[in-house]
Amino acid sequence: MITVLICVHSKNEQNDKFLSEALLSLDSQTYKDFKTIIVLDECWGETKSMLEAIELNINFLVIERDKKEGLAYAKNYGLSFVDTEYVAFLDADDLYEPTKLEKQVEFIKDNDVDFLGTHAWNNINNNRKIKTPSCFDNNSYNTHEEIVERLFYENCLTHGSMLIKMEALKELGYYNHVVGAEDWDLWKRASKAGYKFHQLPERLYVWCAGSSIAR
Repeated sequence: MITVLICVHSKNEQNDKFLSEALLSLDSQTYKDFKTIIVLDECWGETKSMLEAIELNINFLVIERDKKEGLAYAKNYGLSFVDTEYVAFLDADDLYEPTKLEKQVEFIKDNDVDFLGTHAWNNINNNRKIKTPSCFDNNSYNTHEEIVERLFYENCLTHGSMLIKMEALKELGYYNHVVGAEDWDLWKRASKAGYKFHQLPERLYVWCAGSSIAR
């Protein structure tokens, strides 16, 4: 039903450590019925070795790109390997809360939604145990109407939290190469095309600031 797509541009041991922590949060999901695809986007030589050695209960497919062209290109390349109804995203330096996928699956089973996000925690100290609420209140921007009304003024969604119908992504032509805003560009195009948005009023994603590499 779901593929989790992780795009990685790791250049050192610290980046690999963040990736391993991201994978551990995926391994700890209460919902287990998902595939995982990892795109190595011009990583240094040790990242693949780390992935081969890591001990997890999840299986994952590793695919490689030798030339870094930008995050949109890496995402689109990874999406070409997805064969499930939905795709979820996990940034290589971020984390899932344990019930993230389970709660999204339970909601989307009974609701007509194309783009389903959650609220997020922020982490700004590279200490994964220290979390602060994002700037958005849990009770804001949850319904389709609230999200669409705000989208053209502010990106009120956290990309890594999203669970998206693959059919919608294909019809939209996947991501455009808009540096630093390929997700916001996608939301606005999807909104104009009439796709349905929703956001769960819980913080189920941990966005770790200052630990990613510019793409």
